[in-house]
Amino acid sequence: MKKSNDIVKTAPRIIEKTADFYRTKFNTLNAGLEYVLEAFPCLYARTISDLRGKFTRGELMLFIDAMNGHWYNPHGAGFEMGANVADGMALDHLDEKWGIPEKWALNKKLADITQFDRACLEIWIQAFWNQESYENIEEYVAQLT
Repeated sequence: MKKSNDIVKTAPRIIEKTADFYRTKFNTLNAGLEYVLEAFPCLYARTISDLRGKFTRGELMLFIDAMNGHWYNPHGAGFEMGANVADGMALDHLDEKWGIPEKWALNKKLADITQFDRACLEIWIQAFWNQESYENIEEYVAQLT
């Protein structure tokens, strides 16, 4: 039986520029990768907790809707959501669909959080779309309202 603290061997592929970053910040490339991979879930959980209550149900529904089918690029983390949300409102009227009275105020609200906050929000949205069923959207969104 596997325990939650059992070691799982992985082999992530990264570009040379990224490898150089880890080599210069940590004793070894592997030490850097292990540190970041182990630290990230805690950083993500704290960030999502800190985002709780910052957005309304309608805003979160709009975000999820605007990011449906988005291809996530780690080099664009935290930057792509704003464009998708703006396009979703301008082209698909998602602001009207989700009852957002001041659509451009929502863009500013999204821009006012940090890039890391937006990246974690993008992951939170991606996790919704990675589920087998989307019937729990109300409960899912309630986690952040």
